Amino acid sequence: MDGDANRPIKALLTMDDIVSALEREGATSVTDLSDTIDRPQSVVHDYLSTLQQLGYVIQTDGGAYALSLRYLELGGRVRDDVSLYGVAKPEVNRLAESSSSELVTLSVEQNGLCVALDVVQSERNVAYDFSEGTHFHMHSSGVGKAMLAQYDDERVTAILDRHGMPARTENSITDRDRLDAELERIREAGVAFDREEYRTGMTTISTTIEDAAGVVLGGLSVTGPAHRLAESDVQEELRSELLSTVNIIELNYSAR
Repeated sequence: MDGDANRPIKALLTMDDIVSALEREGATSVTDLSDTIDRPQSVVHDYLSTLQQLGYVIQTDGGAYALSLRYLELGGRVRDDVSLYGVAKPEVNRLAESSSSELVTLSVEQNGLCVALDVVQSERNVAYDFSEGTHFHMHSSGVGKAMLAQYDDERVTAILDRHGMPARTENSITDRDRLDAELERIREAGVAFDREEYRTGMTTISTTIEDAAGVVLGGLSVTGPAHRLAESDVQEELRSELLSTVNIIELNYSAR
């Protein structure tokens, strides 16, 4: 019985392949989608037609298929149900307006990956391909490392066993011993640095957001060009603003 209960439903796996391909590629023809996921065109067409009837896929004037805005509606509802988002949102906006960073991001961990709940870009922001809903590995991001530093070893191991430690850039940490040493430094410093580990040319300073019992709710990050954040006075300014903002968020969360 246990084996049957854990057996994946093939139809749902195929649907996930189609949706994931449309997410990556954008508007795609049946022929190209069939080649991408290695399924017969007739099967792909049937799935797309069903998804279109349900409102999850649209067909463009050129006949290609693309994801609909229904996902935006669903994602917004899911995000609004995360209590941290409503509490933190005003402070995230204030930090983005007042700090010298390019980008402020509120993230949580779900199923061993970081998920960006809120991404606020400043007017001075450089081009940065990062948006709300982005899922990313914990070991190669400042906010992910900040959260890992507060988890026990068993939980860290489970996350790394599930998702691995792929290199996103040449600066990403891909060795467990190096990561453990980094997590110890983060615990001592109270903040985590991502020095071009997630994206070349960008540095991030992050810390966790915790409830009154010390349970990690998520994390907050400030990001800017690596050359500017290499300056010690800029680092200290952003670190101070970041910790002050998190303190306000934690107080407001406890006072709900």
